[in-house]
Amino acid sequence: MARRPLALGALALLSAAVALAVWLIALGIPRGRALDASAMLTFGGVAAPPLQPSIMGVAHLADPLPFVIGGIALVVVALLRRRWLMAALVPVILLGANVTTQLLKPALADVRLIELYGVGTVYPGSWPSGHATASMSLALCLVLVVGPRLRAPAALLGAGYAIAVGYALVALGWHLPSDVLGGYLVAATFTLLGAAALAALEARRPAHAPAGPSTVPLPALAAGAGALLALAGAVALIGAPGMTLNALEHPTALAAGAGIAALGLTLTAGLALVLRR
Repeated sequence: MARRPLALGALALLSAAVALAVWLIALGIPRGRALDASAMLTFGGVAAPPLQPSIMGVAHLADPLPFVIGGIALVVVALLRRRWLMAALVPVILLGANVTTQLLKPALADVRLIELYGVGTVYPGSWPSGHATASMSLALCLVLVVGPRLRAPAALLGAGYAIAVGYALVALGWHLPSDVLGGYLVAATFTLLGAAALAALEARRPAHAPAGPSTVPLPALAAGAGALLALAGAVALIGAPGMTLNALEHPTALAAGAGIAALGLTLTAGLALVLRR
């Protein structure tokens, strides 16, 4: 891992600042609230039967039980690599991010009333999304715990998982797009803080750190990113009956979908690129 705790800490502050900006735009600016609601309404057309059970299954991949199982698996990977400090910090990152999200929900609660399928749906205290935080924190910790050679595929796998959960949450009407973005950024903030702490601690114990820096293969990461985005686009355009027309008629939904995918991939790939050992 790159021994740059100050740089990682600065990136954590940047992530927190972006999260604050998302919250201010989505809940504090009328135009932002309207765009958020419009995007979710179009997404909601995807979750009609017979696709709803499958989409709901994707959303449940970030439920507490899968989250706990995933967290334990990540700790085991760190232990197998004999990264004792990393194994100790992973639970702190996961718990810190997800507990913070649950505390932010009531603290930043703001009633948002949206007409969904002809019914007024209220979204009080839905920012940030707990499921989005859970999925992205697992994705980022996966990138953190694997070895350098596996970081590129881990970043793509983690991004695909988190993006899929994020799309499902919006399609089901459980969360607005801004809730998903906020959850991603809370997870990124805590993971970067954890990585900064790990870099600082390991810098004091060089004898216990594997030697030899390594970088993520950029061509492989770029190719994989292109494939992931192409797949996401194909699913959005042809994966659901009637979705093509709806999406093309609602550029706001396309922008929200692209934003969720872009942020998800940027966070996992960006973490893979800043880690060096």
